Amino acid sequence: MRSLARPLTLVVALISLVLLTHTERAEANGPAGEDLGAGIILGEPTGLTGKYWFDSSSAVDVHLSFDFSDDAFALISDYLLHFNVFTPDSRSIDLPVYVGIGGKFFVREDNNDRGDDDDLGLGLRAPVGLSLLLTQAPLEFFVEIALGLRIIPGTEADLDGGIGVRYYF
Repeated sequence: MRSLARPLTLVVALISLVLLTHTERAEANGPAGEDLGAGIILGEPTGLTGKYWFDSSSAVDVHLSFDFSDDAFALISDYLLHFNVFTPDSRSIDLPVYVGIGGKFFVREDNNDRGDDDDLGLGLRAPVGLSLLLTQAPLEFFVEIALGLRIIPGTEADLDGGIGVRYYF
């Protein structure tokens, strides 16, 4: 099963990137009027992150990262809805709160020390976060926490969280 896991992860990541970069819309809605951002997320998991804005309140994000709690490479994607709960005095920033629903696919790097042979995992997640969007610069700073439910290889609770930054182009 390990020989299939790495190519499958690569294919899913490439399809996600193609969908994110080739969706057409009439106007830009992310920071500084840009739709597509890429950056890093630090926490659990840690890695690369991307986000594509569909309109001023909805977006999809993707994290390609390493999950330290599972010793696994993880592909995470969420559909997010943003709400302007905070109204800053400055017109140079927006502070939307977001909630979402998504999934997590992970491939364990090495199971020999765990005593099991479950290389692949799949779960659902519900992130909640806060973004700081700069309206004059193409940057987003964010913090999020996600409650999850692993489905494969067994059912159990999961918790992810991190801070990050994305540059929009």
